[in-house]
Amino acid sequence: MITALLFAASLSAGQIQAIDAAVETSLRERHVPSVVLEVDGNGKRIFQKAYGYRNVADKLPANVNTLYQYGSLTKQFTAMGIFLLAQDGKLDLHADIGTWFPKFANRGITIENLLVHTSGIPDLLNDSGTEFLKYSALPFFTANDVIAWAADKPLLFPVGTKAQYSNTGYLLLGQIIEKVSGQSLDAFFATRIFQPLGMHTAHGYQMLKILPNLALGYVVWNADFAELDPGGTQGARVGELANALPWNMRDADAAGYLVGDAADLQMWDDALLAGKLLHGKWRETYYSRGKLANGEPAYTGPENPGKYRASYCYGGFGYLMQDGHLIFGANGGTAGFSTFTATIPDQHLAITTLTNLGQTNNAALTTPILDALLLSH
Repeated sequence: MITALLFAASLSAGQIQAIDAAVETSLRERHVPSVVLEVDGNGKRIFQKAYGYRNVADKLPANVNTLYQYGSLTKQFTAMGIFLLAQDGKLDLHADIGTWFPKFANRGITIENLLVHTSGIPDLLNDSGTEFLKYSALPFFTANDVIAWAADKPLLFPVGTKAQYSNTGYLLLGQIIEKVSGQSLDAFFATRIFQPLGMHTAHGYQMLKILPNLALGYVVWNADFAELDPGGTQGARVGELANALPWNMRDADAAGYLVGDAADLQMWDDALLAGKLLHGKWRETYYSRGKLANGEPAYTGPENPGKYRASYCYGGFGYLMQDGHLIFGANGGTAGFSTFTATIPDQHLAITTLTNLGQTNNAALTTPILDALLLSH
């Protein structure tokens, strides 16, 4: 099932064909239930299309207004919240987080470290021990639970010597926003970001609220899942599509709890390109790459095939290169969703892809789409 709304002319027939082929390959070969894709050029919508099903069992097709979990794309908004408060003169990016979290005092961790993942604080979603299980098994644990858990653990490395992704760090940033602004994170995002930018669907996840046109999350059942259910009591088989395991995204807080449609993410990206929220040094720093204590970039991982290493930016996204173009972009992932959004400044392009398949490498979808957009420009 494919529904489409195409806005003229800056994409060629060849580009559209390549984009369709990339998406349809993902639907067919990688069992992705649905994809919503939008592209903006110079702040105007030039391509918008929905593919597949938001609800597989009931064969409900996705449409361009379908809601998806944003996952870690939330981090861009959290970083923006910190920068807005800094621009207001209410906090310093170099401030020690012990100011707000006494258990982290005297460790030398700053807001800046949290933004670019150089704090050494363990990631609440990738801990190899068992202590966090008592929280992760609960549907309603709180940010304070995570903070208490993290404060009792040693740092993974000396502050500033390495960059390693930490959802915990962004959860702490969300708590700083609440403490400094005096607002809940929901209220702060709504009043300082969503409403000024005309974002009408983005909101914090609500586990018990049934929303019309909300995509259901799925996974391809693999050996790891099967090991958790050796008796096959959940009715899933390895290699087949299954409903995602339930997870209250409120538990991720400012690291990944937002839900919304693709159009709102495009409004966000267009606002970033246009500089609508931050000005001067604050906008420049938001887009800057983080650095380690030795001056090296805060790299996200090993070299890619193009011999270019992506790095973390202060804005909650990565500094990437593809086809010779600088891209500010990020993936998001939850138990049942994989997402991507990016801006490409030299082409004045913004792109968003939303899918309702978790535990998957979204690059298999986004890389050929970016190729289709960039190689023809």
